[in-house]
Amino acid sequence: MASWNLKEKEEIEFRIKAIQQFLELWYRYDEMFQHAYRDKEVSAELEEEFLKLKSQLARRHQYLLEYLGKEYNRPEPITPFLSDTVTLRNMFGIHFDFYKKLRLSWHATMLRLNEALGFLMSKSELESPLEE
Repeated sequence: MASWNLKEKEEIEFRIKAIQQFLELWYRYDEMFQHAYRDKEVSAELEEEFLKLKSQLARRHQYLLEYLGKEYNRPEPITPFLSDTVTLRNMFGIHFDFYKKLRLSWHATMLRLNEALGFLMSKSELESPLEE
């Protein structure tokens, strides 16, 4: 039975870290989105952070789509989702059905990325590589 070489192990760990870093941003985006939906007050600083975060998420998600390949099962681009949330100020008072659609889309991405993360973490715990 073959064992991992250092490069393979480092590659898996790098992929795990890339997903974890994206998910941190993804959770922050969700916090901001929920705050804007429920509260009228959105500071200029929060709005600026939100716009920068959207840009980061778009770039990093595209990277994950290209980099993870088959490990990221049934991915969907998040660009349409990000486009639907133009600014935080626009989120206050949106129709509940639209809010629900956006929440479901957010969760679908989060779940798929967590599936990829779980797969990679399980794979890294093995003493030898899986035969693919």
